[in-house]
Amino acid sequence: MFHSMRMPEPPSKPQPSGQDDWGTTTRQGYEDRPFYQPPKQAPPKRKGSRVLRTIGGLLVVAGIFWATYVATSTGGWRDLLRPGFPSRPVLVLALGLLVLLLEKLFR
Repeated sequence: MFHSMRMPEPPSKPQPSGQDDWGTTTRQGYEDRPFYQPPKQAPPKRKGSRVLRTIGGLLVVAGIFWATYVATSTGGWRDLLRPGFPSRPVLVLALGLLVLLLEKLFR
């Protein structure tokens, strides 16, 4: 019963260094790197006004939160998107985007 089972074959012997399965000695797809590699340079520091970037970001976040509050607590999306002059949360959001665009302009 167990006599017909074959033993697993032993793993093949490693090729001598410098030879591969195809008989070539070149390595493709590898990069020989030196032992020491200098550290990569840090990305350049961001130019522009940090104050404008902070104010613009805070206004955008505040406008989003305020618009979400108005949309979920009072008259819904109709109060935010009524025709004519935009509602105050939408104005705050637009002001924040304008400040961020101005900050990009004055780099």
